[in-house]
Amino acid sequence: MENVAIPGVKKKKGIFKHYSDFEKRDFLFIALIIFIPVVQFAVFWFYVNLDSLTLAFRDNQTNAFTLRYFKEVLEAFTVEDHPLLGGFRLSEVIGRSVSLWAIANLIAFPIGLCSTYVLFRKAIGHYVFRVIYMLPGLIGAVVWVATVKQLAAFNGPVVAILTDLGVDLPRMVLDQGMFYSEQTAFPFLLFMTFILGIAGGSAVLTGAMARIPQEIYEVGKLDGIGFWTEFFRIVIPCIWPTISMTLTFSLCGIFTADGNVFLYSNGTGKPGMSTTGYLLYKLVLDLRNGVSVNYGFPAALGMVLTFMTLPIALGGRYLLEKITEPVEY
Repeated sequence: MENVAIPGVKKKKGIFKHYSDFEKRDFLFIALIIFIPVVQFAVFWFYVNLDSLTLAFRDNQTNAFTLRYFKEVLEAFTVEDHPLLGGFRLSEVIGRSVSLWAIANLIAFPIGLCSTYVLFRKAIGHYVFRVIYMLPGLIGAVVWVATVKQLAAFNGPVVAILTDLGVDLPRMVLDQGMFYSEQTAFPFLLFMTFILGIAGGSAVLTGAMARIPQEIYEVGKLDGIGFWTEFFRIVIPCIWPTISMTLTFSLCGIFTADGNVFLYSNGTGKPGMSTTGYLLYKLVLDLRNGVSVNYGFPAALGMVLTFMTLPIALGGRYLLEKITEPVEY
């Protein structure tokens, strides 16, 4: 019947032929809603990064097309003291970033997911712990880092507790603190990343759990399921889209996880705390201060890291979507 021509009625053509005149009135509003993020992407991402993208393919002296900077980046993965890295080793820097990401997402996030559920089900003391979970998000990074550095100072409680436990600390730690020795600086940074990672996604996960209809919990109680069975068999499948989205976005930063290294290291990236994010900052800072004129190397390094991240993020998203079927409610 759809293909039968009706005398005196013109057949609608184009992409809007399936919409009524009443529905078309909303198109302007929808177009304006889409227009704003498109303009933001075009101006604040594409336009800003366009010059950086072209620098990776443009010779500094002649402005001719070149792939030399990509070759230098690949060499930096194997050469221990590459002259363009300013004393840093690219493999170690990327390894630290991946370690920070793994601690935050593979260890701290599952623990945070379980603890968020315990608080959501209003366990004993959940009001107190809910406030504690929200504090890292309410306190600014500068204030939080300053507090942690005081805790890890040579006369702070962390050094005192480790000393009382009989831990043999380096002399540099006893004189200045945990963040002043290569043996303790990055391990303690990993520990703080773990602590912050537990509470990191609490607000988002709590909101996802709150959307689950109460009737589902009541049916589970009638079936006699326990606390953790309810968590793994009901809650996890229902909020899996939120978990999947959170982990997918985190995969986009697997090679650039920073951990506030700049603040913890007083802007030096030392001792032994430099990450990929700090390295890129240092390379750009050297360009600004005239220490280096090689604009193409950091641009090429950023593109290589992007190419490395893309298959991991897309593959991770595919696997996460295959783990469980989406639940509609």
